[in-house]
Amino acid sequence: MAPYTRKLFVKHRTEFTYSHGASESVNEIRLGPVDGPRQQVEYARIDVTPTADVAESTDVWGNRVWWCQIVDDHPRLIVEAESVISTKDACDVASPDGLDTWAALQTDAYRDGWAEFLLPSDLVVWSDATRRFAEGLAIPSANGVGAWVGDLATALNATLMYERGATDVTTSVDGVIGAGRGVCQDFAHVFVALCRLNGVAARYVSGWMFESDREAPVESHAWAEVHIPGIGWVEEDPTHEGEVSDRYVRIACGRDYADVVPIKGTYIGGITESMTVSVELHEVALITSSGAP
Repeated sequence: MAPYTRKLFVKHRTEFTYSHGASESVNEIRLGPVDGPRQQVEYARIDVTPTADVAESTDVWGNRVWWCQIVDDHPRLIVEAESVISTKDACDVASPDGLDTWAALQTDAYRDGWAEFLLPSDLVVWSDATRRFAEGLAIPSANGVGAWVGDLATALNATLMYERGATDVTTSVDGVIGAGRGVCQDFAHVFVALCRLNGVAARYVSGWMFESDREAPVESHAWAEVHIPGIGWVEEDPTHEGEVSDRYVRIACGRDYADVVPIKGTYIGGITESMTVSVELHEVALITSSGAP
């Protein structure tokens, strides 16, 4: 097994301020990374203010979910998620004996096994406009499914423009394609839609991405995974060129963003007056097995 090559510290803070206070607040929190082929969680905790008991469980997609209830009146809710994660680059994804064929996608085992990631979902639907857009990309398919999904990510990166404020969390796939621009969430949704349209099982991934030279505030990130016959789940990021690497910290996956919303819940009270989010993400010393840094 390849060694971990990077260790990252993440602190994600969300503060909700209520215009007339809130009570009976019930929340689900998906801000804790999970162990996986490319990362190992060294430490993770969730703190809630006002102080409340926080219970942890696992959802149907294998994501960590924290649940809390605050009965008394409170003017604000603060959720802080802190974690330390060791990461490494993704493994090579060459298919043994050319098993990543398009014919393999047509088997009952593949279609039934990954049905939830092949069908439309709340935020990943497609229309004739989406089909025409996919045809216009003209991604070659002769080299197998693995090559096709990599070429698709590259093509979307070149075709769509990254622009903050051009969309919101409810923007449809058609809306993103029509505008030709969006943010990482939109790029991921379009990528997932085009994969499913072509019979490739695909799911949405949420997390963070470490950039040592980043000057702007750190934000959450989104990318995607596809299930390639003969290989398994492979991560692709249409927002950034290059392969998903040890700079990526995975939090959760699902059919689309609606399955991985960082914090969602209900409360009694006035409308939410404001929500602020801040993310601290930096590298910490990685200790090797020999004990040397």
